[in-house]
Amino acid sequence: MAKEEVQSHADGLPGIPPPEQRPHVIGHSNAKKQVIDAYGAGKLHHAWLIAGQKGIGKATFAFDIARELFVLSGDEDAHRVAEMVGNGAHPNLKIIRRAFNHKTGKFAASVSVEIVRNAVKFFQTSAATSGLRICVVDSIDDLNANAANALLKTLEEPPANTLFLLIANQLGRTLPTIRSRCRLLRLGVLHDDEVKQVVRDVAVDTDVDLDNILELARGRPRKAVEALFAASDPTLRTLGSWLQQPNMTGDAETMQLAGSIGQSKDEAVWPMSVEMLENAIAWRTKHLLATNKHSPALANALKLWEKTSEMLTEQAVFNLDKKQTIIMILDAIRELDRAAPINFEPSA
Repeated sequence: MAKEEVQSHADGLPGIPPPEQRPHVIGHSNAKKQVIDAYGAGKLHHAWLIAGQKGIGKATFAFDIARELFVLSGDEDAHRVAEMVGNGAHPNLKIIRRAFNHKTGKFAASVSVEIVRNAVKFFQTSAATSGLRICVVDSIDDLNANAANALLKTLEEPPANTLFLLIANQLGRTLPTIRSRCRLLRLGVLHDDEVKQVVRDVAVDTDVDLDNILELARGRPRKAVEALFAASDPTLRTLGSWLQQPNMTGDAETMQLAGSIGQSKDEAVWPMSVEMLENAIAWRTKHLLATNKHSPALANALKLWEKTSEMLTEQAVFNLDKKQTIIMILDAIRELDRAAPINFEPSA
């Protein structure tokens, strides 16, 4: 699978085209019809909150909707619209995402209020071309408090002929006041054949056990692509093996693994490792809840789940040492495994 050195956006995967460059969305046909029909009936709500699990194609869906509405409301054909959207050059499109810091070579931990205010100013100016003006927020989860409040003010008094498409990976974290100004559109996971289609569309090397990939993906194309990366990356393979039997690995091997994750020059390794760890802890917690809810290990698992989230958030916000953060998480998982040995499902 080919990889590029720089990701196009904070949530991107190396070598995989960003959502705005995908030629079409796979799945979610009923949800798409709902939005397009609303436009056709003259009842298009000014803001849609597109919610669902991470990795099911919500951003791809949003840009697919944007392209179609640009064609329906403007005077450019579909090919020209797709070209402009893919190049980030459509005059009626604004994208709100975490900014890339060229000095540090990293993406910001959150979307700042300045980015939102810049988008608001854009919609307050005269349109450069006919048709709808569309703002894609990818994602609402990434807005800091000030940025969310700035966006709220615009949603309360939306500019004319403007559509907001807000992507939410964790709907519960979205401000209730923002939710109340939007029409909620829930997207579900994809069918296995749809996941296969996405994988074949974006991945070059698919010479792997797709049945196993689909089992891990559980209807989430992004997870399937990540599993392809994991199958070929030695660090991620090692982490997957470690998570199978955390109590069977010594301190030296654990520290070496943490160093490989924290110091990897491949930008895909860190976010995938983080998700593998979070998923492993979540799976163990749910397993204990279903099989032995009175076990003391369940309380420990719940604490670890919460603590891991806190540690990873602090690492991102304060740019703490990645290796040390991973060591603390791996040590905590080993302690949990000693109390209640259960095989993990890495990456699940």
